[in-house]
Amino acid sequence: MRIEPDISTVSVVLLGSFNPAIFTPAWFGLEGLLPRTTVESAELGVAHPNVTQFDAEWLKLRVRPDKFVVETSQAPTIRLSDLVVRTFREKLPHTPIKALGMNREVHFRVQSLAERDRIGRKLAPTAPWGEWGCSLEPDGDHGGMISLTMRQHRPDDRPSDDQINVTVEPSERLQHWGVYVRVNDHYTAGEQGQGGGAALVDRLERDFEESTRRGEALIDQVMSLAEAEH
Repeated sequence: MRIEPDISTVSVVLLGSFNPAIFTPAWFGLEGLLPRTTVESAELGVAHPNVTQFDAEWLKLRVRPDKFVVETSQAPTIRLSDLVVRTFREKLPHTPIKALGMNREVHFRVQSLAERDRIGRKLAPTAPWGEWGCSLEPDGDHGGMISLTMRQHRPDDRPSDDQINVTVEPSERLQHWGVYVRVNDHYTAGEQGQGGGAALVDRLERDFEESTRRGEALIDQVMSLAEAEH
């Protein structure tokens, strides 16, 4: 039986220098970046020099002076890439951007604590821990994996600080044996430094769909650890 995620999101994160106060629904509408219906549906949480956040139809936006985040749980997720590319290529091309993250996150439910514990044991076996590891058995009530992150440096021969990070943890959003998986595809400006913002926007446009597919494949691999037991 194939497991399907209960909660699934895709996000784009930029690190740099931003003015949160400008990123209101009205500004996105005035600049033609979001359609009128989306702007009118927006629920503005706060618009302040230190933080702006709003939800609108398919979109969640959060901006701080050092971070710009857009997220969606609805297909087509390519809308995130299109919005960010247009915003920072056409309207704000001189914004200093030093890093880009394309992220895929899911929470999925398994059928029992024992099943969730089997996933943890496969990813983080207790045997190498010797006598202390034995005290974690026979089930998750006695302990086990709390958080595991695997990291790939320089994927596809990208700059030295680029990474792909995959984190697996018990889900805090799903009661009764949920599992959380996050894939973070992290791009840096490399030797271009602050002047690499335009290059990062280009990478987002070029690599978004491939990054999303790669994230889905990694998440499927984790979920298959539970499927194999059915």
